[in-house]
Amino acid sequence: MQDRTAAPARLRAVAVTAAVAVPLSTLPDPASRAGAVAYLVPVALAFALTALAVPRVPRPQRGPWCWLLAGQLLYLVGESTLTALQLSGSEAWPTPADAAYLLAYVPVTVGLLGLNRQRGGSSHRGSLLDAGVVTLSAATLFGVFVVLPLATDSTQGALARVTSAAYPVADVVLVHLLARMVTGPGARTRAFWLLAGGTTATVVADVAWTVVQHRTGGDVAPRSLNALWLCFYLSIALAACSASASALAEKKPAATGGLTPLRLGVLALAAALPSGVLALLALTGRTTPVAWLATGSVLLIALVVTRVWDLLQQVRSQAVQLAALARTDPLTGAANRRTWDHELSRACATARAQGTSFLVALLDLDRFKAFNDTRGHQAGDELLKAATAAWTEALAGDGFLARWGGEEFAVLIPFGTDPAPALARADALRAVVPHGQTCSVGTAGWDGAEEPASLLRRADEALYAAKTGGRDRLVHDGTATSATGAAHPSTPVTGATARRTT
Repeated sequence: MQDRTAAPARLRAVAVTAAVAVPLSTLPDPASRAGAVAYLVPVALAFALTALAVPRVPRPQRGPWCWLLAGQLLYLVGESTLTALQLSGSEAWPTPADAAYLLAYVPVTVGLLGLNRQRGGSSHRGSLLDAGVVTLSAATLFGVFVVLPLATDSTQGALARVTSAAYPVADVVLVHLLARMVTGPGARTRAFWLLAGGTTATVVADVAWTVVQHRTGGDVAPRSLNALWLCFYLSIALAACSASASALAEKKPAATGGLTPLRLGVLALAAALPSGVLALLALTGRTTPVAWLATGSVLLIALVVTRVWDLLQQVRSQAVQLAALARTDPLTGAANRRTWDHELSRACATARAQGTSFLVALLDLDRFKAFNDTRGHQAGDELLKAATAAWTEALAGDGFLARWGGEEFAVLIPFGTDPAPALARADALRAVVPHGQTCSVGTAGWDGAEEPASLLRRADEALYAAKTGGRDRLVHDGTATSATGAAHPSTPVTGATARRTT
């Protein structure tokens, strides 16, 4: 028991120390030696916390967290290298630290994509399109205002230009991963919000640092940006050691594809942003890379149209599902009472037009309440579903089955002029009742003129006669046939009956 409590205690101690170290690291001047060393302490603590926490994640969900741990290690290597260079007074750029930073994006990307895949986001088309709109908008703006100027800056060498342009490209990848997390399905646990918040923090810090460098040309980041980068490292560690780390992979129904007002507003802003920036630059008379902004706007319009088409497909699919639910019984899958009434009226009209007729049979499972009371309601539900399946198979498409209500079912069997085959099919349904149970059947043939309500009333009276006459029998307009074939007089005979042998 001591070993089980020691690990959480260690995690809490390291987590608290790392959380306290973040604000303390911003107190010294970032350009000083003390500031450089103080910044490195939370990075090392975040890696140590992640290394302690990842082995505690259940093995099936551990893979993505191992990739995030690898990313933390590369970030630690990069920050340690940069700190050593600062302490030595080196001003060379780019440095080996940049290689570690850029390489760290690879395992972080793989890890976040793995978590998204576990949460079911990879197959969620609506969320993918929403994330695509946000990503393309960010890529257009980053490309026009950051990547292109850096890539074409003739004052820098080729390696410096490639390195400078690689950071905003990596940030676009993080924007995409963040959008995938936020728009996709899955549990919104503490670990989820830590990862989403940390990713947001590092993207904001990277963008702000790019702006600062363009305005001032400095090479030392302000305290606020250092704090945001440290929050990214710490958020990964805290998410890994959170009790909800394994629950982060829990899937949720794919109902996230709809558009909430907030999501719709974000998508509208993302779609309109490149065009708005293009219009603003044109109005202010500034030189604009029209081709790039226009291309991004056109692609965004294509994505938005695709998203609208996807929503229309969802609406159509849901309409089909709702129509099916309105026609069927949710437990057994058979037609419901409303559909039965429609089919019965249609059968009357068809038979009248074609000069044919049909038989209505009402089936009632015998002693169903006792079955429920002794075996439980779940067993009763299983009996209803099994009986529905057996009767549907026995009818073989030559008849219409519906759930009348409770344990009662209604069957419509068409025939030409002789009702005997239809009666035989109705009586045969008694032989296939599952789980050793029996049923009573009351039938009535349409007389060619009566209303559906009158026909059903006669069938219901016949069913009542079957129930009161001993059950497990068929009564057709008052004539009873038991399981042994013995006749039970009741109301006058109005047709033939088929016997069931046991």
